[in-house]
Amino acid sequence: MLARISRLPSPTKVQEDMWAAWRSFALTAAFELDLFSHAEAGKHTAVELASAAGADARAVERLCDAMVALKYLRKRGDGYYLMPVAKTYLVRGGELYMEGLGRLTTQMAVNGWSRLAEAVRSGRPLQSVEPGARADFFRQLVKAIFPLSYVPAQTAVAATSPAARARIRNILDVGAGSAAWSLAFARSLPHARVSALDFPQVLEITRQYVDRYEVAGRYDYIAGDFHETDFGKQHYDLVILGHILHGEEREAARKLLEKSSAALREKGMILIAEFVANDQRDGPPPALLFGLNMLLSTARGDVYTMREYREWLKAAGMKTVRTIAAPLASPLILAHK
Repeated sequence: MLARISRLPSPTKVQEDMWAAWRSFALTAAFELDLFSHAEAGKHTAVELASAAGADARAVERLCDAMVALKYLRKRGDGYYLMPVAKTYLVRGGELYMEGLGRLTTQMAVNGWSRLAEAVRSGRPLQSVEPGARADFFRQLVKAIFPLSYVPAQTAVAATSPAARARIRNILDVGAGSAAWSLAFARSLPHARVSALDFPQVLEITRQYVDRYEVAGRYDYIAGDFHETDFGKQHYDLVILGHILHGEEREAARKLLEKSSAALREKGMILIAEFVANDQRDGPPPALLFGLNMLLSTARGDVYTMREYREWLKAAGMKTVRTIAAPLASPLILAHK
């Protein structure tokens, strides 16, 4: 028996989700053509933008219209002008420019997400998880996502009490990358010193950002794999785990928190930035989709729930655990010893 049309759910959701990648590829194309940088430089019509980008004017007009619809550009007459989000993050040479993001997005889509069904069948990652390959990937990644960490890191600094900030003298930034998380603290706390721990190849990028933000005199560098590096005992006032734990399976994540806690002085803190699933693991969508991303790229990585983080932190000797609302998919986690 055929269902009545009035009782059928709308197929629009399926369409929107199936075509969601179109938004990503459209933005990637505009980014790779450097249209936002050209608009900042005073090229505003489709003809001017196409000439600067070495592209077809009619096609550029269609792409720019799509960017208007996605609110990266605004249209006035026959000219296209930057919206604040594009001006801040997508203009080459800007302080918070997401360098290489378009190329990285395409690479992840073609080599990973387009083959998700294959990974689900096998249960194995599609990309190399060898240390050398991971280091090369992270060299690209940390530059592209710098603002995604640096902006919420400033929220973390502001949400830390004045008394707690005054106690921070030594900071350990685990898997430091571009130092986005520790830079916010270093710039706000002139008395603090930071130890940045990462692969030697990635620390080259760390140094670039530390130099750019003029705090090089207060950074030390620890070259190595954080799995194997001794954090020491009762040496730090703050340990930062900025999007590190999702790369670990449960037992390894728990042990890393124990290791981090042991490295803290009394009243020290652990700051965690992560994609956090709810306790039922049925949302929010960004966290669970990121869990699939871990399936594609790691042997055992996953996203974990707030309940798990609280249990692990308490078991590691942390006395209090709270969350901080930040411009991220999930709140930050701040634990006090």
